[in-house]
Amino acid sequence: MRNVFPCVCSFTLLVLLVLGGIAWAQQPGSVPPQSASSDAVKPTNREQSTAGHVVGFIPNHLTVEDPMSHPPALTAKQKFSYMLENTFDPFEFGIVGAFAAVGQARNDPKSWGQGWGAFSKRYAASFADQADWNVMVEAALPSLLKEDPRYYRMGQGGVLKRTGYAVSRIWVTGTDSGHKTFNFPEIAGAGLSSGISNAYYPRENRTLSKNLSRWGMLLGEDTVLNIFKEFWPDIHHRISKK
Repeated sequence: MRNVFPCVCSFTLLVLLVLGGIAWAQQPGSVPPQSASSDAVKPTNREQSTAGHVVGFIPNHLTVEDPMSHPPALTAKQKFSYMLENTFDPFEFGIVGAFAAVGQARNDPKSWGQGWGAFSKRYAASFADQADWNVMVEAALPSLLKEDPRYYRMGQGGVLKRTGYAVSRIWVTGTDSGHKTFNFPEIAGAGLSSGISNAYYPRENRTLSKNLSRWGMLLGEDTVLNIFKEFWPDIHHRISKK
């Protein structure tokens, strides 16, 4: 519990910061959500309306910005292509370094010790964690189960409604044929990637509690990212006006 508490506090703080930015963006003077879509990049040859990056640097290649658009299903090749873009985006290398630094500060795993050699192990393990998750959640399972890995913005409505919608997309997604279904790639993919990590973590980090902690952190990370994806066009438009 002592190791989990800092993670919970950090996650809670991040959510509060996101919601604070959302509330600011929704103040009088900001444009209606549907108007913000005019700032989004128009559908490309991949027939998606995406902004490329959230907050200018967080990968946003699998978001459909325009709530009124109905892009065709992605092929398996496209799903793997987007997964590779996300995995090797410069932001990923930075966030992996941050996770490795936290592990270094907490001396986790303890058997790896300290020093640059230990940091390189933690960096490699953190990158593998992200890559495992991306492969399972964005490409392999969506292709196998014919589910759509994209996030479709609601784009209109109140803050609470849209926040609830963003959180619910962790559990609900669409199929390639356009029907709603349980988001098996997200939930099972996070669990599978956590299990795969046992191959490169030392014995002390292969416990059930460690696996559940990694599983929960992956889902929590994606939940916060969904909230960013939902409201970033609103926030970006308000910042641009300022």
